[in-house]
Amino acid sequence: MQTPPRTPQDRPPLLTAAQRQQFTRFPDLDERLLSRYYLLSEDELALIHQRRRDSNRLGYAVQLTVLRHLGRGLSGGEKPPDAILVFLAEQLHIDPAQYEHYAAREPTRREHFGELCALLGYQPLSLDLNREIRQWLVPIAVATDQPFPLMSALLDELRRRKILIPRIGVLERIVTAARTQADRSIYRVLGEVAQGREADLDALLVTPPDQPLSPYARLKQPAGRVRPSTLLRLLDRLGFVRSFPVRHPLLASLPQNRLDHLAAEGKRLGASNLADYEPSRRRATILARLIDLSQTLTDDILEMHDRLMLSYLRESEREGMAVFQEQGKTVLERLRTFQQVCEALVEAREQEADPFRAVEAVLPWSTLVATVRDTEAAEQAGQLDPMHHLLKSYPKVRSYAVKLLQAFEFRAAPAAEPLLEALGILRTLYQDGKRTLPAKVPLRFVRQKWAPFVIEEGQINRRYYELCVLDELRLALRAGDIWVEGSRKYRDLDEYLLPQDAWAARLAELPLNLPETFDAYWQDTLSQLTERLETVSALLEKGELTDVSMPKGRLRITPLKNTVPPEVEPLTRQVAARLPRLKITDLLLEVDGWTRFSEAFTDLRTGRTAERRDHLLTVLLADGLNLGLTKMAEASQDEGVTARRLMHLSDWFIRPETYSAALAELVNFQTQQSLAKHWGDGTTSSSDGQRFATGGRGKAHGHLNAKYGREPGVLFYTHVSDQYAPFHTKAITTNVRDALHVLDGLLYHQSNLVIREHYTDTAGYTEQVFALCHLLGFRFAPRIRDLGETRLYTPETAGGYPVLEPLIARKLNLDLIRANWDELRRLTVSVRLGTVTASLLMSKLASYPRQNSLALALRELGRVQRTLFTLEWLLSPELRRRVNAGLNKGEARNALARAVSFHRSGEIRDRSAEAQNNRANGVNLLVALITTWNTVYLDRTVEALRAEGQTIPEDLLTHLSPLGWDHIGLTGDYLWRLEQVPKPGEFRPLKS
Repeated sequence: MQTPPRTPQDRPPLLTAAQRQQFTRFPDLDERLLSRYYLLSEDELALIHQRRRDSNRLGYAVQLTVLRHLGRGLSGGEKPPDAILVFLAEQLHIDPAQYEHYAAREPTRREHFGELCALLGYQPLSLDLNREIRQWLVPIAVATDQPFPLMSALLDELRRRKILIPRIGVLERIVTAARTQADRSIYRVLGEVAQGREADLDALLVTPPDQPLSPYARLKQPAGRVRPSTLLRLLDRLGFVRSFPVRHPLLASLPQNRLDHLAAEGKRLGASNLADYEPSRRRATILARLIDLSQTLTDDILEMHDRLMLSYLRESEREGMAVFQEQGKTVLERLRTFQQVCEALVEAREQEADPFRAVEAVLPWSTLVATVRDTEAAEQAGQLDPMHHLLKSYPKVRSYAVKLLQAFEFRAAPAAEPLLEALGILRTLYQDGKRTLPAKVPLRFVRQKWAPFVIEEGQINRRYYELCVLDELRLALRAGDIWVEGSRKYRDLDEYLLPQDAWAARLAELPLNLPETFDAYWQDTLSQLTERLETVSALLEKGELTDVSMPKGRLRITPLKNTVPPEVEPLTRQVAARLPRLKITDLLLEVDGWTRFSEAFTDLRTGRTAERRDHLLTVLLADGLNLGLTKMAEASQDEGVTARRLMHLSDWFIRPETYSAALAELVNFQTQQSLAKHWGDGTTSSSDGQRFATGGRGKAHGHLNAKYGREPGVLFYTHVSDQYAPFHTKAITTNVRDALHVLDGLLYHQSNLVIREHYTDTAGYTEQVFALCHLLGFRFAPRIRDLGETRLYTPETAGGYPVLEPLIARKLNLDLIRANWDELRRLTVSVRLGTVTASLLMSKLASYPRQNSLALALRELGRVQRTLFTLEWLLSPELRRRVNAGLNKGEARNALARAVSFHRSGEIRDRSAEAQNNRANGVNLLVALITTWNTVYLDRTVEALRAEGQTIPEDLLTHLSPLGWDHIGLTGDYLWRLEQVPKPGEFRPLKS
């Protein structure tokens, strides 16, 4: 039976309850909104004063301004915010309480609303207008199928056309219908791409008689361990995928996010599921999956080559070290011999003595000759160089290099043209089966460590030349000097950014304060920089900077003192003792009752929520506790909870976007709690990476980092608000710097938090992060280790500030920033609009060579901002305390994350990056659930203590933390006791 396309009738509500509320409630009002929509003109005042009573005048003004602002009337019983009533009443010189009399007269309200609609030109949403607006929305739905932005666009357009906003259910049906039409248009374009290959696409789902799996299922199998045979298998798989039209020109007309969504669906669907789809949707899904797979395989192959070359280089280093340990004594003796001879020659030259007699005075001539002509010893010394042993790995590299170079089309920046030429020579050499290199080959890319081995006695050693070219290839790919057609990760930088003719127009849509010219930016920045330099210099000279001194030209900052009042500890113990004890399953059920966060986990295919909420929560708990689905099924007492059932839910309901939506519900709820407001206003945050070891099958997919020892691992990089809400997380490899991922959490979280200031430790800081944070409107405030070793940059020479001269590195290169100002703005708009993720862009720019002017300009702008920040750090003890407090909250959150993910000894055994990311999201969601529950019950406990007559000063509440877990049962059998969940509006009794 074929599955028909989704229709408006069988789709569930698009929005969660919280999202619906965002579109139906009055927005948060500030002075700007009030003055824009609720300030009455002279004509409007005259019209309003035609009403006979004060209550009618105020009510008429309310309906007029609400209609103008929101494009709708007030529903029955709906009262406008007090801020609107007060603002309008002040203009009319009327008591705001008069509105109560108006609201009680329904006929008058209806009559006034009809009159205002006619006056302002508003009309109801008719059937014809419904069809028209739906067709208008379809192109936007093609670009994105996310309900929230579609609903926002629909509301904006209805208001622009002066069509009265209908009920939220009607709006959802319009968006749903537009999404359905958009789906069909996507299927139609992909059908054109696949024209003539329909039978081949369908054949992928058929299992051959002599095979256990269908070709489509085989494409899903994991790559395996990092070794040449695996890379060859991936190359074969890529060749098979490319036999389909995965690089068709028509694909450029389709939005990438829609292709990604279809590909994600195809990745989870089995061949039997896809066979049930109607043909156009089935083939579109398969083709989207193949397109995604071709890019993924390209990146996986190139990354595996990188890891293989690194492993061979490390093997050669280990062998060189082993040789040194074995023969080091002999080598050192030879070295001492030559040292003595050299010292004798130097002394003879200085005293104008016979050099030969000087040498024979310390060493018999025959011994010296024997030492010099000892070829065996010379060979042993050569074996100390790790590069000497790399040749043993040549057969392994050669086994896949032929196919690797044939599989890809490389492009290069001018600086890498010699390397690109060398790659072409090797490709031709492999194709023709020749054994010798041409007479002339490019050598400009050969670095010093390779040179003695590549060029031996004036001749090119082919094997070392090949190894050198292939090693430089991986470095050039990292640096962005070389890019690859069909890659997602290794593309030309320009392809990641908005087109030159489009970015300026899109800038106007964004809330970014980016001056049009560098000179406009510098005019304000220069005054700030000069003022801070002069202030710090003067105070430092007088010794009046708090906790800052500069003895002997070295900056010294006294560590912060503990400012936590002594009364906090007994209060913390007292409050913790009153919290009710409960199982983790009960906690999840109770928080879900408050927030309905589980409704964010929807079926990828249908958009429906899970039929059994407790089964979905079981999957989330398996992720969060690091238990795994099989073990969780065994620990559950519900007969319906099987490993297969949990795997089904995990495949279709658990993915990064549903995790993010659920997390946003929790963060938004927790932020509104009164106790949370004592911890901060939700505008500052910190981020930090927490390392988890990889074990089991996942061990081969971990990465090494000397900072964390010799065992492989993965980092969960998490952003935490000043209210302890962990609003974003992602799994990253341990062999990259945290700083690359700082901006992702600030830009791509789905919560209502508006972060303005962000803290990291030293690992999260680079000068380019300083620059991009500033351009995007975030204040970046890292706690830099050894700040006294950092250097300041000034617009003039250091002589203008003699006290600071030891700290000043050099003049700023302002001309470089000026020359690249438009490109910096283009880059910022591209990142803000999501054309390229901040982490990918930062990784590209961080690895770019010195000749890349955009990377250099971003770094130079970062030096301006870092200098401003450093000077403020010296001036402001409050800033230092604020940053320290923010980072402490993140570290405390990491302790809770470590406590909840205790199963499997805390090891992450997931093999794919996607699975590791789900694990990170699961752990973080569980932390957010505990934080949310604790916030509510800590608040209730404080109120209970106050009701009992205990005085608790407000300032002590800032030091309470919602990150405790001693009262929560994390282990044992996992039962879902729905009957024990408090009813809405009720809570568990506190302990006495």
